[in-house]
Amino acid sequence: MAVAAVAATALMTALTALPAAAEPPDPTRTIESAGNPIIADGSYYSADAAPLVVGDTLYVYTGHDEAGPQTGTFVMNDYGVLATDDVEAGVWEHYPDNLLPGEVFDWATGNAAYAGHVTTGADGRFYWYAPVQWERTDVPNRMVIGVAVSDSPVGPWEDAIGEPLLTWTDVFGGSANGQELIDPHVFTDDDGRVWMYWGAWSVARVVELEPTMTELKGEIQVLSGLTSFFEAPWVFKRGDTYYLAYDWKQAGSGCTPSNYQACVAYATADNPLGPWTYQGIILGGTSATTVHPSIIEFDGAWYLTYHTKDAVGGGHFRRSVAIDEVRWDGDRILPVTPTWADDPAFRLRANVAPEAEVSASFTESPPMRLGAVNDGFRATTALLPPDQWGNYRGQTSTVASDWVMYQWDAPVRTDGMGIQFHRDANWIRPPASWAVEYLDGRGEWRPVEGAVYPTEVGAWHEVSFEPVTTTALRATFTGAENGPYYHSVSVSEWEVYSVQADRLVPVGVTTAPGVAPELPPAVRLPFGAAGELWVPVSWRPVDPQAYAVPGVFTVQGRALGQEAGYVTAVVTVTDRPSGGEDTQAPTVLLAPSGTSGEDGWFSSDVVVRVTADDETDYLLTVEGRVGEGEWLSADGVRHVEVTVTEEGETVVTGRARDAAGNTSAEVTRTVRIDTTAPEVSAVLDEEARTVLVGATDALSGVAALEYRVDGAGAWQAVAAGAVITAPDALPHELAVRARDRAGNTRTVVVDIPLGDGAQLEGNLARYATPSASFTSSWESVAGLNDGTMDLWEDNAAEYGRQWGTWNRAGEQWARLDWGFDVTVDEIGVWWFRDTPDASNAGMIPPRTWVLHYLDGQTWREVALDEGSAYGRRSDGFQRVAFAPVTTRALRIVAQSWGQADGGGSTGIREWQVAAAAAPEPEPLEVSVATAARCVAGRVVVTARVSNGEAVPVAAELASPFGSRSSAAVGAGTSVLHAFTTRQAQVAAGAIAVTVTAVVDGEAVSEVVEAPYAAHACR
Repeated sequence: MAVAAVAATALMTALTALPAAAEPPDPTRTIESAGNPIIADGSYYSADAAPLVVGDTLYVYTGHDEAGPQTGTFVMNDYGVLATDDVEAGVWEHYPDNLLPGEVFDWATGNAAYAGHVTTGADGRFYWYAPVQWERTDVPNRMVIGVAVSDSPVGPWEDAIGEPLLTWTDVFGGSANGQELIDPHVFTDDDGRVWMYWGAWSVARVVELEPTMTELKGEIQVLSGLTSFFEAPWVFKRGDTYYLAYDWKQAGSGCTPSNYQACVAYATADNPLGPWTYQGIILGGTSATTVHPSIIEFDGAWYLTYHTKDAVGGGHFRRSVAIDEVRWDGDRILPVTPTWADDPAFRLRANVAPEAEVSASFTESPPMRLGAVNDGFRATTALLPPDQWGNYRGQTSTVASDWVMYQWDAPVRTDGMGIQFHRDANWIRPPASWAVEYLDGRGEWRPVEGAVYPTEVGAWHEVSFEPVTTTALRATFTGAENGPYYHSVSVSEWEVYSVQADRLVPVGVTTAPGVAPELPPAVRLPFGAAGELWVPVSWRPVDPQAYAVPGVFTVQGRALGQEAGYVTAVVTVTDRPSGGEDTQAPTVLLAPSGTSGEDGWFSSDVVVRVTADDETDYLLTVEGRVGEGEWLSADGVRHVEVTVTEEGETVVTGRARDAAGNTSAEVTRTVRIDTTAPEVSAVLDEEARTVLVGATDALSGVAALEYRVDGAGAWQAVAAGAVITAPDALPHELAVRARDRAGNTRTVVVDIPLGDGAQLEGNLARYATPSASFTSSWESVAGLNDGTMDLWEDNAAEYGRQWGTWNRAGEQWARLDWGFDVTVDEIGVWWFRDTPDASNAGMIPPRTWVLHYLDGQTWREVALDEGSAYGRRSDGFQRVAFAPVTTRALRIVAQSWGQADGGGSTGIREWQVAAAAAPEPEPLEVSVATAARCVAGRVVVTARVSNGEAVPVAAELASPFGSRSSAAVGAGTSVLHAFTTRQAQVAAGAIAVTVTAVVDGEAVSEVVEAPYAAHACR
């Protein structure tokens, strides 16, 4: 008791010594919000909400996202406050720039003002726990938690300590491994004890605080039992139970298919330290990648705050706070239903893609997300992987194409679409081509007519075509080729536009008093020559008072794809409902989907959709079966799906029944599946430098056999049993591929060796096998030398893949090995950079590096030419010239920029190696002496060819007076040739002598010009 009294006295003394508080600021504006997000017009982007109730006011403290539309990182430099006394009324006072960390904390940079929390201390003052960036740069991570204090919930704020409350060193000591200090939440228990929670990167921690709110007390503890915790712990107490809400992440799950997403989950405990028991997810992923939940009671209700990217101009780095009511079932939190000011369910739009069921032949998930293509968000701000569908399988994928398919319950009438493609610095490129097919009335895929298919990335493309009525569209994307492999493709949004109906026809509905009307899930609308079609409708909620007594009222609904207005249901409330007679049976269509080839063959499992249609009933009983198996039946549906998995031919049967009992005829379809790729043979004859090719396929049969040399040009058709000859004596990579009728392909690559007498020139790196000390899992060592640009061509579009070592630091090496001797005298290295040196993170060219060549079994450093240096160029090739070396391997040894992992890693976008020019041959030791004399009054010019070589030479002499030759002038001998001019005098001239010899097995030839003087005969 004495100790407590002394502590209390000291605390009160400290409080009385504080200066008089400044007046709190006034709000800058009043926001009248129609719903979520609270600030929806894009005038201010708020995130990381943390609510606090003070009296009859709810304060929501937020971060401030200031990133530009295409900025792909958080820019947060200050905090704001929203305040209301009535959440449902939607009137909020806004206090932007309420806490400026760079001004309040002398020790902070003012950057990285991430998710903080405000709470009330025992002294009645308000404490803002703010994770901000420390000025110190000598720690592995500079995020720390500071504390600001104020006498008012809206400031002004001052530093409560004069230094950070919690730093990296406090948590991790001298270790370089850990998680950054963000997302603090402070909870005061009923007994007055104060606990600070924080957490990121899958680890949550807690520490007790002293009553002063500014000192740590006791040990830091790691929380347990928080299934799939990612970040943002928020603790509160209800009754005797402690609750902890948090960002939940499990990449590849239904809630977070991408590893960039989060949902809201919660756990419970019987004390503030746990252990915690996971209770489930209460909010699925929002449009933003993170959610950052908080739960609080205010004015008799419970609320959840979170953030989305739903504001005008919003994005993952331009988020906006939302708030929705939390409902309880005893001590359990019920799933929260998100709401919007502009509910997407009732937005009038022609785009019918969001209501489609989407599937794909393949999706790289995580991190990509199939649902991104029809989530309604065009790429107007910086993208992350969950904003895109992609088909990346690695950088050695031989899969040429993939499809994405939309399916609707009812046929849609469409004549256009919109799409956007993307690329990255790794392997995603624009498609080489793409095309769209529709499912016709017989269940066959047909190409849409009149479409032009652009492939430019980063631009929104709208494509029109002749109108079709269909229940499915399928877009097939073919990747750009890179040698024997295919680049992947990325799509952020694929919209499909409905033709507008001739008119929106009202529908009549009858119900009894007190009975909610059964509004039809679809209405029939006229579409010109296409006739009447069922169109699904989303009806607005109906007030029970509207049907409490007999009468008539109307309900509006959004008809799928109709943007001219809403359809109307005229509801008659009466005690005497009536009905009509229905004698017409439904019709049934069987439509297979999978990866299709030729002649009805598929190379994958096949899902057959049994779809039924009826003139009277929209929903029916539909049945389907595979072979002679059991019938799969469903009531109140438009379709059922059955899956065929066995190779070979299988018969699928479907039928349907309407509400009146009318049953359709049974409809059948034969499905053919072949999932096995052809066998391909490519037999190399090294001596002849030829390849014998062939292919067989046991089920669907071989449809094509092709080959290509060095990944260049179009594939060439070839017959099985043909022999392919190397085009020249240089080394070549021959790719042979076969495709069966189901579309399965297999490629075999054969390396044709260097031929005798080949003269190597240009970039020799393409003939080498790359290796490295380490390669990041998402990069490729083959990226060292897979570019397609010319020698020293600084073309970033052609360097292909890249080699990288993130997050490694220290010494790293990259190596090229040849299967034959090469003589080289220059290399070019295109260093990989994605951040400046000062960032000390990401990919940065090395501090230093050297080039070695292998001399037998010993590595030696090359001798640089004068003026050449080991530079760090990253916007093109850093060329390094050196004295020629003959070797079978080169090695770059680099000292990474970073001193510790994550501080700057080494990578190469492309490495070229230039062949040294062939040395000039030694001149032949052959001399030619000329003379002139007179014979019978005419000039005769002579030429003596003397051979000083140790081998015979051949001589060809050409003069103005004719030519002569000697097939073999012996070693150490000479031969004289005379040219009769038939002239009394001649002017000075020359005889050209071409001499040829075989020296050391090589043919050597040169031309000797032998002059002769003018001469006259008297």
